[in-house]
Amino acid sequence: MDLAMGAPGSDIDDGFALALALADPGISLELVTTVNGNTDADTATALTLELLHRLGSPEVPVVRGSTRPLVRPRARQGSLPDDVPLRSPRAGAAAGAMVELVRANPGEITLVAVGPLTNVALAMRLDPEFASDLKSLVIMGGVFEGQTNNAAMPGEFNIWCDPEAAAIVLDSGIAARWVGLDVTLQVRVERSQAIEMAASERQFTAFAGEYTAAWIDHLAEIDEPGATSCAMHDPLAVAAVTRPDILEWRDAHVAVSTADLTRGVMVCDFRCAGSGPDGTPRPARPNASVAVAVDVAEFNTHFLKNLEAIA
Repeated sequence: MDLAMGAPGSDIDDGFALALALADPGISLELVTTVNGNTDADTATALTLELLHRLGSPEVPVVRGSTRPLVRPRARQGSLPDDVPLRSPRAGAAAGAMVELVRANPGEITLVAVGPLTNVALAMRLDPEFASDLKSLVIMGGVFEGQTNNAAMPGEFNIWCDPEAAAIVLDSGIAARWVGLDVTLQVRVERSQAIEMAASERQFTAFAGEYTAAWIDHLAEIDEPGATSCAMHDPLAVAAVTRPDILEWRDAHVAVSTADLTRGVMVCDFRCAGSGPDGTPRPARPNASVAVAVDVAEFNTHFLKNLEAIA
């Protein structure tokens, strides 16, 4: 994950995703790896370790991941607040740690990728059996039935950061569940809710509320003039692990563009295998299961119910 919660003016959904992964009784969090994306890998690692301490789970192993995409410059450089302690992550590289965990537990590990797919692609290159040994793969990334309408970033951010890694994942043989902007933009936290959270006596709630309000203010000033809410992209992907019923899924054959002009754009074909009425060949098999609709009310219930268990 490219966690940035805890840095002023930074995105916060990844922090809520980590909290949900810890709070959901149906999830046992075995490993967290970091990656360059919303911030640089070192900053993401420090903020992840700090948040795990805040959440009362410092024992969860954290391994620093790739500091840049496979072939491109890193997307962003972070800034670590002075009051964040510099704790040491577990030694090693993220891809190796992922391979080791999956090899030791074949068919039992669900991998949830909520940042650029660099670490996942490296693990797949490191071990040809990695993808087939996973129980399942859930990815927050992509936009499938629309577009970003942003010429500077034509693909969704996680995929735009490292489209070559996304291409490796799509070609790996595992049909991942893709939770993209089509659905994540529908699940949101209002600024009024963030202010209410910031006033809470519960430690994590107050911390998360403070940084959520700051993030919404940043969006309103810089990226989305007039914004009064922010999307819960990553928590929706985590929710899909134990509550896939919250989302509507469609099998598809997906490819990703690595060309500069269309970098990160997902080409999505929802047609069935075989051939069409005119004999035109269709994809041999689906390589993705794409979320196309979400029950917003049910997600909110699931999300808030689990977070209530956190002090």
